[in-house]
Amino acid sequence: MEASVKEYLTKEKIEDFLEYLKGQGRSGASIQSYRRILTGLYDYLPKDKRINLEVGYMWKESFEKQGLSHATADARISVWNSFVRYLGRREWQMGGFYREGRGAQPELSRAEYWRLLSAAKNTGREKSYLLIKTLGGAGMRIQELPQLTVEALQQGEVELESHNSRTKRSLHLPEGLRAELLEYVNREGILYGPVFATPEGTPMARSSINYYIAMVSRDARVGERKANPRCLWKMYQDTVMEIREEVDALVEQTYQKMMDREQIILGWNE
Repeated sequence: MEASVKEYLTKEKIEDFLEYLKGQGRSGASIQSYRRILTGLYDYLPKDKRINLEVGYMWKESFEKQGLSHATADARISVWNSFVRYLGRREWQMGGFYREGRGAQPELSRAEYWRLLSAAKNTGREKSYLLIKTLGGAGMRIQELPQLTVEALQQGEVELESHNSRTKRSLHLPEGLRAELLEYVNREGILYGPVFATPEGTPMARSSINYYIAMVSRDARVGERKANPRCLWKMYQDTVMEIREEVDALVEQTYQKMMDREQIILGWNE
C-alpha cells in the first residue's frame, strides 16, 4: 500500500544515483544538471525529506508558482522520473506540462521535422535548413544561437550559457551538421563571431529566425504554429527522452535475462 511506503531523500542517495548515472555513460554536464535539480528538490522538501507521488506533484505545482517555462519544468520532472525509477518506484513517475497542460504548444513530429528540412533543401533556402537542423537536430535553444560562433564550429563543441550564466552546458555538434555549417560560413565569408548573423555581424533577431523557419512550412505541409524554435526544441527533447526510455527498458530486459540464466545454473532447486 502507498501509505506504508516510506522513502526519504538523502544526500547520500543523490550521490549514489549520480554514480549510477556515471556508470551509464552520462556526460559531466548531464551529471551536474541532475545534481543541481536534485539538490533543489532536497532543499524544497520539509525537514523529514520524505518523498512519494504526492510530494512529487506538490513539487511540480511549485514550478507554476515560480513561473518556470514548460521546458525547464519538464527537465526537472524528467530527473524526478529517472530518480524514482532508480529507487524502484516507477509508480511515482509523473507526466510533463506539455503533455498535460491546456492550450499547450502544438507538437511537431519527427516526420514533420524531416519535411521541413526537405522543403528547405528542395527550395534552396539554406539558412532555413541550417536553422531548423541546428535547433531541432542538435538541440540548441533560440537564445543560445548567438553562442554558436565560427570559433566554436572549428572546435566542434559549443560552451553554452543561459539564464544570466546560471545554467551552463556543453553541446557536441553532430559531425554532419558541423561540416555543413563550416561550408556555409566559408562561402559567406563569416570569419568570426555568430554563425547566424546580420550583414553587420550582429546575432539574428528572434523575429528573423522565426521567419526563416516559418517560410518553409507551407512547402513542407506543416502548420505554421508548429514551424518555430519552441516546437523544434520540444521535438528534440521528446526524441531524447524516448531514446533514454528505450535504453532503460533494454537494460532491464538484459539484466532479467542474465538473472534467468543464473537461476538455471545456480538456483537452489536446480
